[in-house]
Amino acid sequence: MGYKKFFEPKDNIFLIKLAKSILPLALKFIYKIEKIEIDNNDIEKLKDLKYKRVILCPNHPTALDPIIMFYLSKAIDHNFNYLAAWDIFVEEPLKGYFMQQLGAYSIIRGTIDNDSFKTTIKLITEGKKFLVIFPEGDTCGLNDYLLPFQPGVIQLAFWALDELHKNNQEKINDLFIIPIAIKYKYIKSMKNEIISALKRIEEKLGLYSIENEKKDNYERLIRISEHLLSIAEKFYNLKPEENLSFNDRLNRIKEFIINKISTYLDIKIKPNMNLLDKLRTIFNTINSIIYVDNNLETDLSEYEKKLYKEKKEELKNFYDDLHRVWKFIAVYEGYVKEDMSDERFLEIIKRIEWEIFGKEKVYGPLKVILKIGGKINLLNYYEEYKKNKRNCIENLIKKVEDNIKEMLKKLK
Repeated sequence: MGYKKFFEPKDNIFLIKLAKSILPLALKFIYKIEKIEIDNNDIEKLKDLKYKRVILCPNHPTALDPIIMFYLSKAIDHNFNYLAAWDIFVEEPLKGYFMQQLGAYSIIRGTIDNDSFKTTIKLITEGKKFLVIFPEGDTCGLNDYLLPFQPGVIQLAFWALDELHKNNQEKINDLFIIPIAIKYKYIKSMKNEIISALKRIEEKLGLYSIENEKKDNYERLIRISEHLLSIAEKFYNLKPEENLSFNDRLNRIKEFIINKISTYLDIKIKPNMNLLDKLRTIFNTINSIIYVDNNLETDLSEYEKKLYKEKKEELKNFYDDLHRVWKFIAVYEGYVKEDMSDERFLEIIKRIEWEIFGKEKVYGPLKVILKIGGKINLLNYYEEYKKNKRNCIENLIKKVEDNIKEMLKKLK
């Protein structure tokens, strides 16, 4: 079976209206989100920008963030388009189908995806809808942590400005980047849920005893984490090394997995690549063989096709290892200790539950706080961009990232 390399937005108005009408019920009963708080001034700020060229750039702590942005489109009565990972459309076809109907389209992350780039530039230049792009490019599962922002959103926006100026030299065209902070908070004490989760995990790992109930929750979490780390080291045949911190040991496992798979696939990893970029490069290589390169089979003999099929199945076995790196890509010792909040406890617990039970438990009730940052008009930076593109893009993506960091601090 062949897979499309690009999934375009369908913008099905009927389904968009239907989805918005049932959204409050879905938020409450499926995702345990009781309310979403947005300042009225922020709502008016966005309403004033309707039918202007606007890219919304939120942080991306969870997989629920696109749904929260869909709620925002309902709140300001203006439809959005959404840039989403290509993987979703091929791995979850039904979900991908509905995402397309609601205005989402695909991008193969970490590559030159010309179809996606052209669609993005077209949507920006038309300016009919706001465009949602998550600059982190992925989720890490942690409320107070940002993955490195990818400069692509700024580059695409400037390419759209290039297109506008090429087609209309005399008219000045505004193009706004709007940073957005998304913050999740529990609206009641989650102490009982944390204790129950720790017990459930301990029982699964063979660590539970009645004496555990007398211990501090943080002490129990650390013991679980140490135990999982030791199991992983044994599984990957990594010998214990004295004087290695928890973080060093965790990073050693992540790098071992990356190096093992990249060596096997003969993928050239650049020395200056961060861990997330390495992970994306490997995912893209494997996905291109499993999902995209089906046309290669056309001229093969039946025996060669059989071997090719076996190769695909073998590569699928790497997904577990790669997802293991992704689950814990932003986790570090001290994340919970820095702020002993229910949110941080459960963020780490959910990562662990996903690893040992194969899925995350949905905890609640939650509220979501949305804060809209100040608009950044790229037109004001266009001359600077033409003089030094790389420097201008790096400065602007840092400006967006710093803006969101500052808003998140204020929402603590």
